[in-house]
Amino acid sequence: MQPISPLSQYVFVALVALVAAAFFRGMRRGGATMAAGLAPLVIWLGAAALAAGSGILKEFDRLPPPLLLLAGSYAGATVGLAFSSVGTRLIEAEEIRWLIGFQAFRVPLELLLHRLCGEGVVPVQMTYAGRNFDIVAGLLAIALFLWATFGRLPRWAILAFNLIGLALLVNIVTIAILSTPTPLRQFWNEPANTFITDLPFVWLPTFLVQAALFGHVLVFRWLRKSR
Repeated sequence: MQPISPLSQYVFVALVALVAAAFFRGMRRGGATMAAGLAPLVIWLGAAALAAGSGILKEFDRLPPPLLLLAGSYAGATVGLAFSSVGTRLIEAEEIRWLIGFQAFRVPLELLLHRLCGEGVVPVQMTYAGRNFDIVAGLLAIALFLWATFGRLPRWAILAFNLIGLALLVNIVTIAILSTPTPLRQFWNEPANTFITDLPFVWLPTFLVQAALFGHVLVFRWLRKSR
């Protein structure tokens, strides 16, 4: 794998910190103490960092691949967290425009993936130059945030955004899995999707992708609650 530029790493860490800050803000607005707001983030990010540091995530020939096991475990935990009291607290504390606008982080993330592709780290199919159109979800989030800020946002627009955003998320996750050097690989162009086994990029599948999923589940819960 090509060396990743320091600028790309700094931008990625800053994006992780921004998303973490948004979660912490929501928890605090929901009445959580500082410790209760920080503890989930420390555990979540720390566990992924320890897994990356152990080197086990690079063992792609194992069945099932440890990387997919880790990402799958995080996805299950994400859905569970969204349906827990934490998710309820965030739904009650935040306006729907913030639950949607939160997804705007997907725009700079996709720009960064495109840059990393140029650095020879990310396969082209994982960028908007290939088969990844997740940037659309981020742009829609910005548009709906502005709509809700200056006007009344209809339920159909919220539902349409959530379905489109979730479909785009499933698309890129599927492409990423099929680009890793496991028995499931279908995209054989180089580089393979291995950069996510190292810090800080292990937080892409275990935190940023989960944050997008978490946000979509919360919006579905909000739609059900407000029906």
